[in-house]
Amino acid sequence: MSPFGGLAWVDGAVVALEEARVPVTDRSFLYADSVYDTVRTYGHRPFLLGDHLDRLRRSGREIGLAVPWDDGELVRIVDDLMASWPEESEASLRLIVTRGDGGHGLALPEPTCPRLVVMARVLVPVNPSFYEAGARLGRPPEGLAKLSAIPAHIKSGSYLSNVLALRSVREQGAFEGLLRGADGSWAEATTSNLFVVRGGALYTPGVDDHILPGVTRALVLALAAESDIPVHEQPLYDGDLEEADEIFLTSSIKEILPISHLDGVEVGAASPGPLTREVSRLYQLSVRRLLSLQAARLRDVFTQ
Repeated sequence: MSPFGGLAWVDGAVVALEEARVPVTDRSFLYADSVYDTVRTYGHRPFLLGDHLDRLRRSGREIGLAVPWDDGELVRIVDDLMASWPEESEASLRLIVTRGDGGHGLALPEPTCPRLVVMARVLVPVNPSFYEAGARLGRPPEGLAKLSAIPAHIKSGSYLSNVLALRSVREQGAFEGLLRGADGSWAEATTSNLFVVRGGALYTPGVDDHILPGVTRALVLALAAESDIPVHEQPLYDGDLEEADEIFLTSSIKEILPISHLDGVEVGAASPGPLTREVSRLYQLSVRRLLSLQAARLRDVFTQ
């Protein structure tokens, strides 16, 4: 028997991931005409699923693609997937809405019939040593460092710019790579949001600075406000990175990822700094608190 590869919900049925199929005429395959969002589980429970569904709908609205499934339907689909999930593994969930089939060339199909695919893969954790020693971050060559022409706040299926930038820095020994916004500032990493620590304060590009508004990023900002940690949302340039006391990245999968080196040069003490560790501690406490609240709400629903 082959190793468990994951599950997918397609056309109303849960199937093994390797058996999941969509037509080659789907516009996501032809034109990357789709939006998606990624959710991770803790204890087999999707974390902040409602926030991810909100962002999925916002991305769809930005490209004129309605998401016709309501939240209740999407939650039930995710529950169906997780009901068959092996106990020993956590999952990375990817909810994809495509514009479906049809249209003549680039012209949009009339009517549009969106297609929904929900994929669940075994969550592959980031190398644990990165959280103790820090990971390496790189700046790709200028020709590969630019964000996609798709506005960064739209989480679309068009990711070739990110793919090429990541390949470039991986060849140089880095784990993650940065991308520039239209103004030349460093907006975000290929699959992460960017934070710099300087003088006991957090600095991060704002939502108007060519970034995807990350769900984990938003939680970090809320935790910083609760803990009176100063935060400045502003563009970050080369000098801001090179003069940083600490750098860390955030994403649903990476959580709070400390950075030890930038382009091979040590960042601060070349290990997770005190504020990065504090933010990570607050984040882990918040995960446990929010999952407990979520479980309590479910108990209330089933006992009413």
